[in-house]
Amino acid sequence: MCGHVEIGEQKDVKIITRDGGSYTAKNNGSGNPGSMLPVVTDAAPDRVQQFRWGLLSLDDDRIHSKSKHARIESLFLVPQWKELIGRKHCVVRIQAFFEYNKEQERTYRIERADGQPFYIAGIWDIWFDIKTGVLLPTFAMITMPPNAAMTDVHDRMPAILERTDIKTWINSNYTGQQRVAHLRSNPCPPENLKITVHKESKR
Repeated sequence: MCGHVEIGEQKDVKIITRDGGSYTAKNNGSGNPGSMLPVVTDAAPDRVQQFRWGLLSLDDDRIHSKSKHARIESLFLVPQWKELIGRKHCVVRIQAFFEYNKEQERTYRIERADGQPFYIAGIWDIWFDIKTGVLLPTFAMITMPPNAAMTDVHDRMPAILERTDIKTWINSNYTGQQRVAHLRSNPCPPENLKITVHKESKR
């Protein structure tokens, strides 16, 4: 699911760079796995940073899109995710995401009905490239079963947070179990989504 996103308006977001500098992200940019997206982490909750979409494991020897999504049902089962849950949580801000439906041969654009940005729950890590010595901040979006609005489009959807719930997800005082339980008990209401046909394949 969700292999392409729209970053959207970022006028109110200052990206903090490693050297302490800052800049404003480009408006209405697009992002795919492997690209850099604006995130806030529990390690630096007062800063917006650029992290690469797609976790990498220790034995990866090249930069590529590997773990772009983490299923909520498997967060405590998959070793790579289990190691991060409860320790390294992040929130990704995007304006819209796109889903391709194979049966209908259509791509759908999903955004919030109120026009506000999405806040997606994720997990993050820092990957060390042995060949170059570069430290690369990475993340994966968490996915859940679809709500009633998404059922006819795809069998998964991102774990969407309300803005008021962001602090809960990145609050280091909560355990991983508590944060995941909050996600499960507060799914995105169907009426919060606006779904439109973005592109229809030619038969």
